[in-house]
Amino acid sequence: MDLSSVTTVASILGLTETGRLTHGAAGYHPNAAVQADQAAAAPYCNPGQSPAFAVGMADLKQRLGNAMGAPLECEHPTSAIGDTVQQTTTGLAAYNQLTNTVSFTDGWRHWAQTPRGAVTWEGTDPNPPPG
Repeated sequence: MDLSSVTTVASILGLTETGRLTHGAAGYHPNAAVQADQAAAAPYCNPGQSPAFAVGMADLKQRLGNAMGAPLECEHPTSAIGDTVQQTTTGLAAYNQLTNTVSFTDGWRHWAQTPRGAVTWEGTDPNPPPG
């Protein structure tokens, strides 16, 4: 049985092997809205939510400015006790529930807002220095 005419008709109608119907000249693609939503979705964000700094991380961002960058994902938990993290364009912001400390690091430099005030330090230790 020769199916070449079916393939030709399908091609003319814009049907592809994946079953998608496209009308390129008109700019219509039935999956375009779904693809745009998936592309726009950021990690750990709810549908329709965009990454943003909230509460303590927003306060730290206001103090640090461009050094903290822009959020790449929504803040999300890292422990059962309420610790959270949020990746940014320049590093990682974190909240430590036990010490009530919001911090940010670019990998070497660290900034934190602790109950005793603002602290900065350098190095690989993620915890603010004592005292």
